[in-house]
Amino acid sequence: MTHKHVIGIDLGTTNSAVSLWLNGHAQLVANAQGKLLTPSVVGLDDSGNILIGESARQRLQSHPHLTQASFKRYMGSEAQLMLGTQRFRAEELSALLLRQLKQDAESALGEHVHDAVITVPAYFNEIQRRAVKTAGELAGLNVVRLLNEPTAASLAFGLLENREQKYLTFDLGGGTFDVSIIDMFEGVVEVRASSGDVMLGGDDFTEAICQWMLDQHPALRQRLPELKPALHAQAEQLKCALSSGNSASAALEWQGQTWRWTLDEAALAEYCRPLLERLQQPVQQALHDARFSLHDLDHVLLVGGATRMPLVRQTVARLFGRFPRHDLNPDEAVALGAGVQAGMVMADVAVEDIVLTDVMPFSLGVEVVKQQYGQIEDGFFLPLIERNTFLPVSKMKSVSTVYNNQSQVELKVYQGEGRRVKDNILLGEMTVSVPPRPAGEVSLEIRFTYTLDGLLEVECSQGEGVEAARLVIEKTPGQMSEQQIAESLQRLAALKQHPRDRAENRALLARGAKLYSFLLGDERAWVDEVMSAFEHALDSQDARIISQMREQVEQALSRFENGVPQ
Repeated sequence: MTHKHVIGIDLGTTNSAVSLWLNGHAQLVANAQGKLLTPSVVGLDDSGNILIGESARQRLQSHPHLTQASFKRYMGSEAQLMLGTQRFRAEELSALLLRQLKQDAESALGEHVHDAVITVPAYFNEIQRRAVKTAGELAGLNVVRLLNEPTAASLAFGLLENREQKYLTFDLGGGTFDVSIIDMFEGVVEVRASSGDVMLGGDDFTEAICQWMLDQHPALRQRLPELKPALHAQAEQLKCALSSGNSASAALEWQGQTWRWTLDEAALAEYCRPLLERLQQPVQQALHDARFSLHDLDHVLLVGGATRMPLVRQTVARLFGRFPRHDLNPDEAVALGAGVQAGMVMADVAVEDIVLTDVMPFSLGVEVVKQQYGQIEDGFFLPLIERNTFLPVSKMKSVSTVYNNQSQVELKVYQGEGRRVKDNILLGEMTVSVPPRPAGEVSLEIRFTYTLDGLLEVECSQGEGVEAARLVIEKTPGQMSEQQIAESLQRLAALKQHPRDRAENRALLARGAKLYSFLLGDERAWVDEVMSAFEHALDSQDARIISQMREQVEQALSRFENGVPQ
């Protein structure tokens, strides 16, 4: 196998994680706080330093104007998200998070990494997928593969239980919902169909609880701008508490007043009914496209933190007429699958017999004109590659001119399922010159080729002897331009990091943690005292104090490191 490491990253709406393929299996990497999950939250502290993960999440309620969460939902859009007075795109905030995960992996490996597999919701469109690649580039990563999240979870599950089976992966995360139908046989993990909803997740259930809380105390609506962060935190607490009990209580104190709530499962189910109903359509769509019935499925596999909710599990059980499986930690399954894919990219012998096939989440086609009822009407969608077609794929269709003496054809490429192109997403366009002849006499052959890496090539030809026109869809509407990326790289590089996140300090913290785990008794207690002093110095954010303390700690640790396994 190659010695060049590839990391696997689950870029989640609520939490993110990074994994490595080591010694024949995928394993998650702990962050600087020793946690496997890093909250997908970015913020600024009072001094303007960038905060990422838990330190940022802790300030969501107290400093909402300096903190951003759930920004994954805005990937590929022009939305401007504020941190204080600074504006950021979702790609830029995601890049800061990815950069942190990259550093965590480098600390674990003891070397730099450049290549990464990053997971995306199966129902992310072309623009959103390219936005994820841009975020990776801004973070200093070469994104070698974008992997659908339910497919990633299926890879992890497939290695756990390596036998022939058909199952549905039900992936409900913090911000997105995906369904994939998987057929496993003879080492092949074949995705038969995918569907989903990129605006449905655990955050929406939290918001539904917020609305219930406001309905209980309508007077709070007048104070909503001030109380929203605190109210949201209480709603999240209620949601989590109901995962382990039949009822839960919350209280909110504000300017000498206290509001109290008690929520039970029945009330939660009533307020979340529209969300639960939205879970059904993607399931039915995926089964229809895969030509599977419920009876064809051996299992239903739950993935994503929101599937911890008993309400969701009960809904799934009723929908499928069986209890779903949750063998893998729902928060970790996608990241582990990304690690498996990383091992496959590295050509590791442990996974050389595994074959993964995936499908197109959306249809791709062109705009055409139709002549009907004596009139010519434009704006119709002609699919060339239909959704859930296996990748890679190349498809061709023929079209003809519709006007007499037409000298050119405007070829517009769209993605979506709408009958009219206005309901779909424009990906690109090109102009093709044609000889002026009577309507219908000039035929054009349009070929779409879509690769595993998500690159669409459009070829339009008029037959032998005429050079074909080609369009490679690399840039899509809403995607950052090369100039924007260059400017963003400079801006992100100029942002101040908290001293705890600087590479030399992270390395010393990891070194101390390793020595602590090796020693016992008084020596272990001494290392704990030394590292606590260093952490206190880091919290001061005074460069001079940190530099002096780092040098002292390095010298102190060196005295005890003889005999410590490397």
